[in-house]
Amino acid sequence: MTNSAAQPRGLHLWWVAIRPKTLGLAISPVIIGAALAWSSKGTVQNPEVPWLILLCAIAIQAATNLFNDVKDHLNGTDTADRVGPPRITALGWALPHQVSIGALTICLIALLGGFHLVTIGGWPIFFGGLAALWAGYLYSNGPYPISRSPFGEVVVIAFFGLFAVIGTVYLMSGTFGPDAIIWGLIMGLPGGAVLLLNNIRDYESDRRAGRRTLAILMGPQQAPKLYGALVLLPYVLIVVGAIFEWIPIGTTLGIVTMLFAIRNIQNLASTPHNVELNPLLGATVKCQTLTAIMAALGLLFVNTVA
Repeated sequence: MTNSAAQPRGLHLWWVAIRPKTLGLAISPVIIGAALAWSSKGTVQNPEVPWLILLCAIAIQAATNLFNDVKDHLNGTDTADRVGPPRITALGWALPHQVSIGALTICLIALLGGFHLVTIGGWPIFFGGLAALWAGYLYSNGPYPISRSPFGEVVVIAFFGLFAVIGTVYLMSGTFGPDAIIWGLIMGLPGGAVLLLNNIRDYESDRRAGRRTLAILMGPQQAPKLYGALVLLPYVLIVVGAIFEWIPIGTTLGIVTMLFAIRNIQNLASTPHNVELNPLLGATVKCQTLTAIMAALGLLFVNTVA
């Protein structure tokens, strides 16, 4: 089935396919990681690193989304009448092999960008980057796809939180400390919340398709409570990290977005678990991105006046 009346063309088609509203999840960890590296007492050795990491992170996420677009169509999870944002394979806007080639091409871009990062960071970055690429593929493919399991949120927290922040700090400064670990969790937890929210919205279609996501295992009553924990725990980590001096005091400015997070929790409680949840996905990503930006600005201000 196709939906040619609303079908985008050319580059716009691929822009829709890579799900641009979710790309903030790849950008935010690099923002705060770069800020931590620049504000550290050590010397920033590789100022070009954040741009390469951004390229690789965005490419991996975009490729993951394209692989998912194809696979969920082929296994019957996504159809033309799905409740979420458009999927170009399910709508017939592109053929499965075309989208797969697009995903592999973007993976190649990430691989090429990662070569320079490996020359800087050595084997840890090689294996970490390879694992990130492999996870992007296995999210939807392989005999046990991550997207059909309860482990998707953990993978997001690990790669789009911890690995992204720690990797950015390490590649820029040659070392990392507790601040990178804590901010990796602060960035990763709302990333996991975005995936959980996506699966809460798709609860019925995922259940019919035989998926065993965390949202399905917890049920529609308990899963929203986990969403609340995932978006609020970062602010607890900011406070605890500041009290014990595990994170720079300037990064506590990120806590100003907590009211935004609370509003998102309230909106989830009052919104039907269907297509009406789509705006909340973008709002959750924006909250995470704003937290990273405010924390980075706080670091800049403290370092300026110090």
